[in-house]
Amino acid sequence: MKTRAYVTLDGLRGVAAVCIVVLHCYRYFGDMMWSSAALAVDLFFVLSGFVLSSAYDGRFAGGMSWRGFIKARCVRLYPLYLLGFLLGTSAEILSIHYHRGAIELSPAQFWTTLPFAALMLPAPGSDLFPFDIPMWSVFFEVLINLVWAILWKPLRSNRTLTAIILLSGLGLLVSVASGQKLTTLGATWPTFAGGFFRVSYSFFVGVMLYRLRNARLIPRTPSTLLLAALPAILFLPLGTGAQLITVLFILPWFVLLGSRAKSRGWTRVISHQLGAASYGVYTLHYPAYLLSYAAALEILSVDLRWFDPWIGIAFIFAVITACLILNLYYERPARKWLARRFDATIVREGVTQAR
Repeated sequence: MKTRAYVTLDGLRGVAAVCIVVLHCYRYFGDMMWSSAALAVDLFFVLSGFVLSSAYDGRFAGGMSWRGFIKARCVRLYPLYLLGFLLGTSAEILSIHYHRGAIELSPAQFWTTLPFAALMLPAPGSDLFPFDIPMWSVFFEVLINLVWAILWKPLRSNRTLTAIILLSGLGLLVSVASGQKLTTLGATWPTFAGGFFRVSYSFFVGVMLYRLRNARLIPRTPSTLLLAALPAILFLPLGTGAQLITVLFILPWFVLLGSRAKSRGWTRVISHQLGAASYGVYTLHYPAYLLSYAAALEILSVDLRWFDPWIGIAFIFAVITACLILNLYYERPARKWLARRFDATIVREGVTQAR
């Protein structure tokens, strides 16, 4: 089954992943918590709804079950998740040994968390995924993917889908109005319910946008403009109201415009490569950052903060390159092995794959 190529959307996904790297690797770039870069995950959710609709609507109509869909998603996501889990576990062991790290668990907490993390499930405690903190959003994405697959038939109705979007948006607004911070909504257990509203709104907006992708009123926008404008917006010091507007309206508009944009020349090449590396960049950057910083500090007695932001720029290029190599020589073979082992389908979700 053929799917249309959305190269600009791959580029947007890759740019959003790089924005997350800049946010999280504060020792390499300086403190960016004043920015709104954490909203990049909301773009991921919208992209997921759009791209998965493109890849699976026809398959669901042809009889694919929700169980087959979830197996396909786990085959897609787990290989790099496993690698991030192993790197994060190593970083946490070193953190316990040297009494350093963003989150230092006690030995008891470590062993309690380990089986949950290995199974891609949130662990007891404050942070859902202390070994690889960004994985909270991947968990929520898989969760909303499951809801969508189970309810796919009734959600074919635009009226039902619109109702779900409105209710999710209302839940998101209530969560923020209650004092929860939008940029961290869903990353911890106290904000778990708000996180579900957050992913539900953006994901189902993405599903709706896929149905509207061919509307004639949607303008053709240059890919380069979209790719440049996204980080410009995400690194603005937006207030809560502006962040809500960005999540509710602006980021979905980026996806809709990106679905109509044509990528050519070097923009197409870069977008394709960024898309291919994006999930790996998102999954692996945090434990790789912790390990690289700790190694330089403990082994070489060099504090890499002395070299920001140049060390951060080098780190981004290194992670992207490593993820492209892993995509060819680890991720694809691992997915094929898992697909054979669990009788799952490998689905091309757009040009590369959805996160």
